[in-house]
Amino acid sequence: MAQKRTDKKIATSGGSDLDDMEIEVAVETAPSDTSDERLVIAYLRKHADFFKHHKKLLSELNLPHASGQAVSLVEHQVSILRERNVDMRRRMNNLVMTAKENDELFSKIRNLTLALLDANTPQELDQVLAKNLLYDFEADFVCCHIHSDVQVLQDTPRLEHILFHSDQLPLQHLVPSETPVCSSLREDELNLMFPMNTHNDPGSAVMLSLSLSAGAGILAIGSQQQNRFSSDMDTLFVTYMADILSKVLQRIY
Repeated sequence: MAQKRTDKKIATSGGSDLDDMEIEVAVETAPSDTSDERLVIAYLRKHADFFKHHKKLLSELNLPHASGQAVSLVEHQVSILRERNVDMRRRMNNLVMTAKENDELFSKIRNLTLALLDANTPQELDQVLAKNLLYDFEADFVCCHIHSDVQVLQDTPRLEHILFHSDQLPLQHLVPSETPVCSSLREDELNLMFPMNTHNDPGSAVMLSLSLSAGAGILAIGSQQQNRFSSDMDTLFVTYMADILSKVLQRIY
């Protein structure tokens, strides 16, 4: 029943009335028996200017030329153009998907930045790390390690995602001063970097130094998946987050 409705629509429409979407739907849904081929032939004979209004469709048709065993130059060129057309469509789709992902990422970064700027207490900052980094960026763990003196340790309430240390920071030897590190971590390394959770399996994390005027700091974002944070990952936005977080930490503490 659906096919009869499609054929009726094509047979009663002029060549210039069909758009590319309607043509693609008709091609995908049309059976390939001989009765339908006769309908197509009859339609093209009735509308001899069909391809004049749908030139784009010509690049998708397979039209061999009678040239014996030799390959027609025209046929070869058409084949190359068809392959290029398919490749360009694939590239365009990839660009559109990447643009959408970047738009979503920019929106999350904007929300995180505004939330960090609004944080005025250690408790508010801890909540921002939990909500915006764990939830919005779909991370499993997040922890900010800060080296400070004993007095600050005594005056600061214990928080879940911000930890102060009077001695060396955990895994500080793995984190250079400027470059973020994306790496897989063993269970014991995860327990050091994210002590608020219990870790029985390996995972991965991105770790980077915080630019603090007094003392050192490390921001760590972790995952239960070993390949979530790999060495070929782009760290531009993570670096940007760490810069903002450093300024907020210096203002609060």
